[in-house]
Amino acid sequence: MTRDYMSNRTLNSSTSKTQYTEINDMFEFLAMRFPVCMASDEFHYFPQARAGAFDWSAWDDFSPDNLTETVARCKDWERNLDSRSEDALPLDQAIDLAMVHRVLRTLREQFEMVRMQEIQPTFYLTIIGIGLAEAMESGFNALEKRLNKLPEFIDQAIKNLIHVPRLFLELGMEMLAEQQKWFDSLQLPAELSAPVLNSLRRLGKHLKHAVETEEFLPDVELYERIATEHMGCRLKPDDIARDLETEIEETRSILGRSAAAIATKRSWQSVIKDFPGPPLSPGGIMEIYRDAISELSLHCLSNGIISKELVRQCPVRVEPIPDYMRPVRSNAAYSLPPVHPPRGGIFFIQQAEDANTLPADYLLLTAHETYPGHHLLDTCRWRQERPARRHIEFPVFYEGWASFAEELLFETGFFSGTVEQMLMAKRRFWRAMRGKVDFDIHMRHSTLDQAADFLVSHGMAPHRAGVMVRRYCLKPGYQLAYTMGRRRFKELYAATYAKRGEPVAFVRRILALGEIGFDHLEKILRQGG
Repeated sequence: MTRDYMSNRTLNSSTSKTQYTEINDMFEFLAMRFPVCMASDEFHYFPQARAGAFDWSAWDDFSPDNLTETVARCKDWERNLDSRSEDALPLDQAIDLAMVHRVLRTLREQFEMVRMQEIQPTFYLTIIGIGLAEAMESGFNALEKRLNKLPEFIDQAIKNLIHVPRLFLELGMEMLAEQQKWFDSLQLPAELSAPVLNSLRRLGKHLKHAVETEEFLPDVELYERIATEHMGCRLKPDDIARDLETEIEETRSILGRSAAAIATKRSWQSVIKDFPGPPLSPGGIMEIYRDAISELSLHCLSNGIISKELVRQCPVRVEPIPDYMRPVRSNAAYSLPPVHPPRGGIFFIQQAEDANTLPADYLLLTAHETYPGHHLLDTCRWRQERPARRHIEFPVFYEGWASFAEELLFETGFFSGTVEQMLMAKRRFWRAMRGKVDFDIHMRHSTLDQAADFLVSHGMAPHRAGVMVRRYCLKPGYQLAYTMGRRRFKELYAATYAKRGEPVAFVRRILALGEIGFDHLEKILRQGG
């Protein structure tokens, strides 16, 4: 893909330059106050940025005084944005302002209404793990500075975590145990490790004696707002429920028909279970995934979706999921540091004993996380010239894109067989099922046990189902993003470029725009933009 497809027009008007400066000032302020959350894509309600005067000794500040000031600043910025008429602005600038307004409102409401900083120990433990891992990447000097100030951050967590839901306490204790093991494995000098280990022990003692509360779910009205605005579904609850049910029925039908064609009188779950994974490789799992990334990138390259320059400048590393993240991460994840221009990302996978443990759909999984999924989308986002398009992403967009990206492999000829179609339908089915469970738990339609039983009744292992439904409560509404986003992309593609048989043109157009709202995206695509 050429550079022209990866960036917008040069910002040359005085109005756009002023807007550019204002947006950068907002991100700079937030990055100074929340350096770890802003530098990571793990925290979906934060924009992404690194402060110009980056300080490795700084940790995120969730003190009441700083949160009060941050919320006030967000409100001021929102009022300033409200005073401007989008109709009087060029479309590019109107889109940017809408994106900034939405991310500011989401962040403010997370602080004020969701209040994860007061109820989720895993929130702080995730920051600790990511903050230390980031510093380790930059060398011992950076790590030493982070470690010296870490006890102060842990003390802040202890002060904030006063009344904690029992479920979140249990998840926090599980994660703390894993994090302490991981920290011990670093074998750091005693003068650096001892104060941190003592602080982690204090945190563990505090969690054991914290005041437990039973209610861990946000109010239904708040969940509806999270799903609609924070995640980006932009639909009423009844419409979300309908789309999830439709997706479940569509994919169940595909799976049933496909299974019948392969082996009559057997369930689709038993048929898929017999599909073989990749053969054993001398280099193990890591080599298999690296080969898969290479194969997918070559396919995208041959179709004109990407350029050799992009592959060279933004490589994908494959690494096991760190031990400290296992309690809150699934079997695969992707991360790219907030750097313009981008320098590459990491595909995290669950470590296993041998290659025989890889699932039959490992190529689809790799496509979701790398090409043409998350890695390609993030790489293109961080090559944007407009700051709002670089720094802002929304769950329903990026998870929807990665899910739709798997189907692009069928549209572009990488896959075509019945087995692959069945594997694709299985992935769609389980995403919709997870979305339904997320929705039903938070809308008070199901208890955790009922939600786990529902997953088990459709073929998920009991232990895994129990673990998953507990994790979903840490990120209300997040599981909706996969299915709801995938359906929006599918609808837009079907209504525009699919009619002309141009999947590659669709991909290039989407990637050129950044993660703008679906309302603006639909307007641009339907107008042939």
